[in-house]
Amino acid sequence: MKRGTVFKIAGGLLCVLALVGAWQWRGNPDALWHIVSQQCVPHQQQQQNPSPCLAVDLDRGYTLFKDRNGPLHDVLIPVDKVTGIEDPALGRQLLPHYFAQAWRHRSVLSDGLQQPISDAFLSVAINSRYGRSQNQLHVHIACLRPEVFAALNRHSNDLTAQWQVLPTRLKGHTYSARTLTAADADTLDPLAVLREYVEAQGDAMSQYSLLMTPRADGSLVLLTTHLALTELNLGSAGELQDYRCDLMNAH
Repeated sequence: MKRGTVFKIAGGLLCVLALVGAWQWRGNPDALWHIVSQQCVPHQQQQQNPSPCLAVDLDRGYTLFKDRNGPLHDVLIPVDKVTGIEDPALGRQLLPHYFAQAWRHRSVLSDGLQQPISDAFLSVAINSRYGRSQNQLHVHIACLRPEVFAALNRHSNDLTAQWQVLPTRLKGHTYSARTLTAADADTLDPLAVLREYVEAQGDAMSQYSLLMTPRADGSLVLLTTHLALTELNLGSAGELQDYRCDLMNAH
């Protein structure tokens, strides 16, 4: 075997080991669930106070929580135990459309700010089983990174209602994108739209992540990436988000 081939194989194995190690070293994967189930929900039920969550809606089955990672970063978390994007119950229409709910509550990010954040800068994202730190479904609400915002604007006119691979890698990873009308976003579950695509590829939902952000014409863009060891990609669409919202200062 040639020396160069040996180095390539060794390098590939090291990359795989690094990714596996990063996935396993995640701290307490039930931390969010403990906060929701043992603090937020009981406090809301007993005292009508959602603390430490921002809000608890027992009728619609979700909580809103300010994540400690970044000043402008909130998450929507179900009040029921839902492991993540791969949870079978999500595919049986047994649960609320959490992803769409997160988008409807995107204004939570602006609450308390003197300068509200433009919808154009906002996004919601859910990571794959391998690209997340928690085993309770949570949808990230945050701004886009400036370079991602610019790239999507460049390719906006080329996007259609059919999934297609973006010609530009985002954060070094391959993404596929499609559009969704505002009307469809109100009636369809974006996770169900992704699931149809994933199943058509013969893949598993556990490997995929999803991000949604608006376009200037009022429609929305869905972006997905998936576990790909050759790209050192754990399937974290949340990597496209900026928890400081530098776009507010750039525009």
